[in-house]
Amino acid sequence: MKIKKCLKLFFIFFQIGLFTIGGGYAMIPLMREHLVRREKYINEEEFLDIFAISQITPGPIAINMATFIGSKQAGAKGSAFATFGVVLPSFIIILLISFFFANLTKIPLVQRLFIGILTGVVGEIAYITVDLFKKQKYTALFWIILASSLIKLFVIKISPIYVILLGGFIGIIFGKDNSANAS
Repeated sequence: MKIKKCLKLFFIFFQIGLFTIGGGYAMIPLMREHLVRREKYINEEEFLDIFAISQITPGPIAINMATFIGSKQAGAKGSAFATFGVVLPSFIIILLISFFFANLTKIPLVQRLFIGILTGVVGEIAYITVDLFKKQKYTALFWIILASSLIKLFVIKISPIYVILLGGFIGIIFGKDNSANAS
């Protein structure tokens, strides 16, 4: 039974990896569609928690999310199958491109294709950002962390890693514990 679940995880994440151009954050809407809405492996709150954890863990966010979700569904084997599934399409495509298309980016048609793809990826990232924004609890602390994060990123121009860590630190110190409300 567990191997069936692992294979299903592999194929779900393989599809996500294969059909999401842009990787990383561009994969998040498709992951949410498959894992929260279609398969109901996790709920919306769990998805947001895994998303947050995946941002602060070393490595690409899509791989981190696949690893966490695979583990939650089928333990270490599920984690391995999901991670391998999300990584394999990119590996195959990059391998083929490196073998057959040494000067691929110098072809005008390909350059125009990349401009269009980049624009689509920006749209996908904007979509997930707005969607996640809608699901937040708008407390004073939320607005303080958001405003200070945007200032640090766009004005002071410090690394996003420090912004995420500082936001987490502020949340630990000043945030309310919601565990009492969960019961």
